[in-house]
Amino acid sequence: MASIVNSNNTKHTSSRGLWASLAGVIVIILTIRLLRSLHLYFRLAVTISLTAEQHRFWAQEFFVWSKLKRDLFQAPLFHSRHNKEKQLSSAVSVGTLPSRLHTLLLGALVISNIVYCSLLDFHGMPKAAVIAELRGRSGHLAVINMLALVLFAARNNPLIPILAVSFDTFNLFHRWIGRIVVVESIVHMVAWFVNNEKSIGHDGIMQVIMTDPFVQCGFAAVIALMIIVVQSPAAIRHAFYETFLHTHQALAIVVLGATAAHIQLDRLPQKPMIYTIIGIWASERILRLLRLVYYNVSRRGVSRMYVEALDGGACRVTFDVRRPFVAPPGRHIYAYIPSISLWMSHPFSAAFASNKEGFSEFSPSSSRSPSVHKNAEDASKHASAVPAYSVSCIMAARSGMTRKLYDRARSRRNGVYICRAFIEGPYGAAELLDSYGTVLLFAGGVGITNQFSHMHHLIQGWAAGTNATQKLVLIWSVRSLEQLQWARPWLEQLSRMGRHGRELEIVVYVTQLRRVQLSLQSQEMDIRPARAPVDKLVEDHFEERIGAMSIGVCGPGALADDVRKAARAVMGRGKVNFWEEAFTW
Repeated sequence: MASIVNSNNTKHTSSRGLWASLAGVIVIILTIRLLRSLHLYFRLAVTISLTAEQHRFWAQEFFVWSKLKRDLFQAPLFHSRHNKEKQLSSAVSVGTLPSRLHTLLLGALVISNIVYCSLLDFHGMPKAAVIAELRGRSGHLAVINMLALVLFAARNNPLIPILAVSFDTFNLFHRWIGRIVVVESIVHMVAWFVNNEKSIGHDGIMQVIMTDPFVQCGFAAVIALMIIVVQSPAAIRHAFYETFLHTHQALAIVVLGATAAHIQLDRLPQKPMIYTIIGIWASERILRLLRLVYYNVSRRGVSRMYVEALDGGACRVTFDVRRPFVAPPGRHIYAYIPSISLWMSHPFSAAFASNKEGFSEFSPSSSRSPSVHKNAEDASKHASAVPAYSVSCIMAARSGMTRKLYDRARSRRNGVYICRAFIEGPYGAAELLDSYGTVLLFAGGVGITNQFSHMHHLIQGWAAGTNATQKLVLIWSVRSLEQLQWARPWLEQLSRMGRHGRELEIVVYVTQLRRVQLSLQSQEMDIRPARAPVDKLVEDHFEERIGAMSIGVCGPGALADDVRKAARAVMGRGKVNFWEEAFTW
C-alpha cells in the first residue's frame, strides 16, 4: 500500500512539475512582452511629435539587450540558416531549422518530460511495480501534453495575441509536443506489454486485445498517433498538403475519441483533463464556424470572391464579405472556396480591407493589367462589382487549390473568375511599427501582400498623426516584370497618398531583367535589374536611419535568412529590431 501511495504522489509531483515548467515559460514570455509593449507605447508617446533630428536619442540601444537579441532571440541555430528549407533534392524538402531560442525551449521541454517520466522508485518497489508505474506515468504525461498539443494547433489560440508569438512558432511547438506525446504513448503501451507478457503470456495478451474494449481503445489511439508521425514529415506534408490535412484531422479525432473512451472505461483520474481537451478542440471549431457565418452570411446572401489571373503565375483576389472586416497590419486569413477545394481552407496574408460604401481605395479595377483586362469595357464590368466590404490579397499559383484557382481564372475570357467563397480571420500577432522612426521592409514575390498592409497602415497614420515613423522603405524582389504587376497598381496608389513631410522609398529588384527601359520607370518606384544586395541595403539604411529602426521580411526562406543575417550584423551598433512573417507549416 505504501508503494502505491508513493507512486501516486510521484505521479502528481511529475504532473505538477510539467505544469509549472510550461507556466514558467509563459510567465517569462508574458513579462517580457508586457515590458516591451510598455516601452513601445512610451516611445510612441514621446516621439510622435518629434522632428527627424530629435529622434537621435532613440537610435541607441543598451549593449546587453542588443547582444541578447543578436545572439539569442534573433539568432538562427547555426550560422545564418533558419527559414531556408533543407532540400534532399529539387523536389523533396525536409523542413527548416528552429532558431537558437526555440531550440533551447524545445530542449528544455524534451528534457523535462524525460525527467518527469523517469522519477521512479527503482529500489523501493519490485520490478513489475516499477514498470507499472512507468506505464501510468507515461500515459499521464501524454494526456497532459495533449492539452498544449491541441491549444497550440488552434487558430484561435489566445496565447498568440497575449504573448505576441506567431502561429508559425506555436505550430513548431505543436509538432514537437506531438512527437513527445507519441513517444510517451508508445512507452505506455510497451510497459503494458512487458508486464502482461510475464503474467498472462503472449496468448493471454492476444485474448485481451481481442475482447477488452479498454485495451482496444488504447491501441486505437496509439496506432492513430503512429500513423500521424509517419505521414507528417515535411517532405510528405509539403508534397501532399491537402491529403495530409484531411488525414491529420481525421486521425486527431480518432486519437481524442479513443483516448477519452480508454479513460472513461476504466474511470481513470485523467477524465477531467481529456474532456477539457476535447472541449477546447470543439469550442475552437465552433468559434471558427461563428466567424465564418458572421462575416460571410447575411440577408444579402453569402460572400463571393473575384479572382484576376495575372501573368507570372498569381491571382489578385478580392473577397466580398457581408460585414465590416477589420484586419490590422500583418494579419492573415483562411479562405474556403467550395468550388475548388470543398471544405478545406488555406492561409493568405491580407493586403488590406475596405469598409467603405462604393469603390475600394485599392480596388481590383485599378489594375489595368493587359493580360487581364483586354479593354476598358471588361475593366468597367469588373469595377462595378467591387463590394462595399472587401478583403484583398494576392495568391501565388503553386499546386493544389491555388493552381486550380489560377487555371480557372485564366480560362475565363476576361481573366476574371467569380465564385462563392468564405473567409475566416483575421489571425496573427504582428507587432505594430508605429513607434519606430525608420521602417525597412523586405518582400519576396507574393510576400508583398504582408508588407503592403504595414505600409498602408503607416501612411494612413501619417495623415492621422498617429505614428512616429519618419522614413519608410520597401525593398521588393521579384523574378520578372510580370510579377511586378501583381502589386504595382496598389503601390503606385499608395505612393501618391500624402506623405506629410515623411520619407517614402519603394525599390523593386527584378532578378531576371538585364536592363530597365525608361518606359518602365515611374516617379512612384525605382526599378532595378539585379538581385537585391541585402547586406548593403541594410547597412546603408542603418547608417541613414532616423531613431529606432525596424527591419521586417516576408518572402522565401533564403531571402528571410539573408535579411536576418544583415539585421543581426548591425544590432550591436544601434536600436534595431528584426521580425519575419513566415508560413512554414
